[in-house]
Amino acid sequence: MIGTWRWNVGFGGFGAVLTFLFSFANNPILTTLIRCLYAFATFVVLAYAVRLVLGVLLRPAAAKPVLPEEERGAMLDLTTPDDGSEIADMLKEQWAEGQDRPVAGFQPLNPAKLVSLDHPKTEDVVHAVRRMTDE
Repeated sequence: MIGTWRWNVGFGGFGAVLTFLFSFANNPILTTLIRCLYAFATFVVLAYAVRLVLGVLLRPAAAKPVLPEEERGAMLDLTTPDDGSEIADMLKEQWAEGQDRPVAGFQPLNPAKLVSLDHPKTEDVVHAVRRMTDE
C-alpha cells in the first residue's frame, strides 16, 4: 500500500469536517455529530481502498529468474549490416553508364487527349449506358 494509516485518518477527518460544515446549520448538534462519525468512517474506508488500489497498480512486477534455456531467443539484435561500400559501387556504375548517353533536351509529355462530342446521337448514348450497366 502507498502511504501510512495517517492518510486514512486525515482523509476521514476531512470528510467529517466537511459534513459538519454542511450539516450543523440545518440539524440538531447530536444529528450533526452522528453524521460526522458516519462520514469519518466512510472516508477512512474510501481512503484505505484508494491506497490499496494504488499500491497494487503502482507496484513494480517481480522479476522472474531466467533459466539458461529460456534465455535463448530473448535477445534481439536490431543492427543492420553496413552496405555502404556496395551502395557506393552501384552508384558509381550507374553514373558511369549515364555518361555515355547524350543529354536529351526538354521534352514535354504528350498525354492522349479526350474526345468529346458536341451533339451525340441518342441511340449511341443509350447503347453506351447499357454496356456500362451490363444490361
